Amino acid sequence: MVRLSHVALAVAPEDYEKVKGNFVKLLGTEPEEKDLPHAKLRVAIFKLPNVSIELLTPTREGSDIDRFLQKRGNAVHHIALQVEDVERETERLEGEGFKMAKKGYKGAKGGSVAFIHPKATGGFLIELVEEEY
Repeated sequence: MVRLSHVALAVAPEDYEKVKGNFVKLLGTEPEEKDLPHAKLRVAIFKLPNVSIELLTPTREGSDIDRFLQKRGNAVHHIALQVEDVERETERLEGEGFKMAKKGYKGAKGGSVAFIHPKATGGFLIELVEEEY
């Protein structure tokens, strides 16, 4: 593991603009926004000196983020750890008995990411990313 990359917060579509505006005021910076059609979500990335904060909101019903929000409401969705090689780290963790929820998935920066299944981490979704945010 290299470092903590980002913390992702799931935000309901009806709250997204207000929450984003509050974070602009709180952090004193504008986010980089991206639509990720393959994941059916929009992301606002607030880049800070040592870590980023992502706001995730679904763009269509039935997406992973939409289902998460239905169960939990606005909440921390996952934390991301930057690694040198996602594929190699995924193989190592699977060898240690960790189950992966998703692998070979494209992240907000376009690079390969993987998610460790929450059952393997005591209920927390952990993302592995190669790219520096």
